[in-house]
Amino acid sequence: MSAVKEKYKVKKIFNNNVILAEKGDEKQELILIASGIGFSTSKGDLFTKNDYQIKQEFVPLAGDKRSNYFQLLEEVDSQIIQATEEIITMVNEELDDDINQYIRIGLTDHVAFTLKRIKEGLEIINPFLMETRTLYKKEFQLARRAVKILERHFEISIPEGEIGFIAFHIHGAINNSEVSKTVKNTSIIKQLVAKVEEELGEKLEYDSLNYARLVNHLRFALERIESRENNTNPLLENIKKDFKESYQLANKLAEIIESRFDYQVPEDEKGYLALHLHRLNREFN
Repeated sequence: MSAVKEKYKVKKIFNNNVILAEKGDEKQELILIASGIGFSTSKGDLFTKNDYQIKQEFVPLAGDKRSNYFQLLEEVDSQIIQATEEIITMVNEELDDDINQYIRIGLTDHVAFTLKRIKEGLEIINPFLMETRTLYKKEFQLARRAVKILERHFEISIPEGEIGFIAFHIHGAINNSEVSKTVKNTSIIKQLVAKVEEELGEKLEYDSLNYARLVNHLRFALERIESRENNTNPLLENIKKDFKESYQLANKLAEIIESRFDYQVPEDEKGYLALHLHRLNREFN
């Protein structure tokens, strides 16, 4: 006696290849991607998994952005949705944890826009590529694998700058933060590094330990400042007296930070920054 095949019920059709269905008696909602599944079914129809070659099956977005995601499913090519889901699955498996589900909206939209630009022959320039590679190493490696997935799906060559942009989306999903915030922080760090190079009269090599130490110090300093976390600096008065030039530079960097954010840089944080700048300056002299 053959086993009873579990039934799916069509709940919503997004396009010819993507639908929302309910699975079994428990009525679990799933997005299904299969060639022609939306064309050959109607709302309320019942079918089994064997009726179609299901390419992708995943739980839809919940919460207040659900309707936004459904709109995206109607507008974006099903192959882009399939590739994006493969990327998200890869990241979840690599991290052994589920990242923020809202990455589906930003990443799907971003991939669709990127592919359009590439097909139109428009150049993709990422001004923060070097900073991203250093600041978000784990995310950058995952983004590199994500680009390989896209290249396989769409049989195109994707420039390295795109790895950096996808890394922003992965970082945001891991840390439950907006991509725009990650981009803004990276932009500020790039500006701060340029100021340090100008003041010290030295160019930092992107693959050097000095560069990595500086950008990572700035990254975590920004996170502390933003969270209003003030680490008391017991060496502050000594730093002000003994490392005057470095403290003056730290003040200049603080002014840049304060011009881009709506909060003040604590004196203690300036002291830690000055200490780091002093060590950096010693490397050049």
